[in-house]
Amino acid sequence: MVGTDQTVHNFRRFPVAARRSAEAAAEERDKRLQAVTKKRSRRAAKLSAEASRRLRRLLGDDDWAELRELMRQERMTVRDLIQPPEGLTTSYDAVNRARRRKARAFLRSRDIRREAIVAIAADYHEALADVFAADENVGPGFHLGHHLDTWLNLSPFHDRALPWGVFEPDDSDDPHRWEVFRPPFFGFNLGFVPVRNDNFVVDRVHTLNPSVGDVGISITMKDDDAGDFDYASGDGFSAIAFAFVPPTTGLVEVLIDAQCVEATHRLDTTDEWGWSNSHTSQQNFLMLDVLHPDVAEPSYAAMSTLDETTDDDESFHQEKLTRGTHYFAQLFSAGPVPAGESVIVCAGTRSFDKSGTNDVSIDSTSDFRWYISSVEVRISP
Repeated sequence: MVGTDQTVHNFRRFPVAARRSAEAAAEERDKRLQAVTKKRSRRAAKLSAEASRRLRRLLGDDDWAELRELMRQERMTVRDLIQPPEGLTTSYDAVNRARRRKARAFLRSRDIRREAIVAIAADYHEALADVFAADENVGPGFHLGHHLDTWLNLSPFHDRALPWGVFEPDDSDDPHRWEVFRPPFFGFNLGFVPVRNDNFVVDRVHTLNPSVGDVGISITMKDDDAGDFDYASGDGFSAIAFAFVPPTTGLVEVLIDAQCVEATHRLDTTDEWGWSNSHTSQQNFLMLDVLHPDVAEPSYAAMSTLDETTDDDESFHQEKLTRGTHYFAQLFSAGPVPAGESVIVCAGTRSFDKSGTNDVSIDSTSDFRWYISSVEVRISP
């Protein structure tokens, strides 16, 4: 299943020519993205169906039907046992362990090896990872304090702290001179594309306060009643926007100075049957997007990742970035822009979260928020 969410933007404060160019580029991007997303959805659905057929062949039609009925009954039993008032003092872990024991006893009585089921699931997760592969136009982001020498050498403006320092604009005729853009910004761009089967619920919350450079994206993926082979992904971004007039033709190069406000990975899994497993990943990026027909796609700097494969009841809560700390990204547009033609440049954050599960309940939330302190722009030499 593919969501129908579209990108939303506000470019009203920018030159008419730049708006028209950006809207034409955005429309073309949406078409390509929809095609890619539908292809991913079809491939994921096909993999899920193939894995289910393999499992049914392994068990045989009769045993497969009996197992599914047992699983349905046990789900209802678990729900009944945790209802109040008795359920107020009932241990969910104990109830879940009892459910697993019944499932294992069923497999033993039919001489079905747990390892054979696990092998089918492993093949499914490996193939699904290829379907939801990350973009190619990705480089690393940087912790500013740990890479201060690199930062200082990137721009002549870095001999002072740009958020509060006073600097003299470069008014030279150098066609590759840097221009600095700082809050307040007056435009924004956001988008979200979910892919899922029926058991998953995928949603997001955007944060956008362009006047102070505040951008964020939180993505949730929940599967409380996992089936044989479920899948989901959520791909969302939030970005500020501004207009830039290239002094010469070439690739747009940007330096994004971003202060981390929130950077949290959360994942809770529940193994329902003892042979279940899952693979969930969350990725966050700083991003550049130059909305021009000659620029094929956005560019990304990887900032934080969670990647967990588990067949057990587990809880992950990770904050790999430090709140309040400055990070930076050096990014290049995926295509040249012409000299003298105003273009709309977007800088912000993107998260791309994915999950595949075989009878493991998934509760996944990534929450990232950044303050875009400054964006330096030039045509790369």
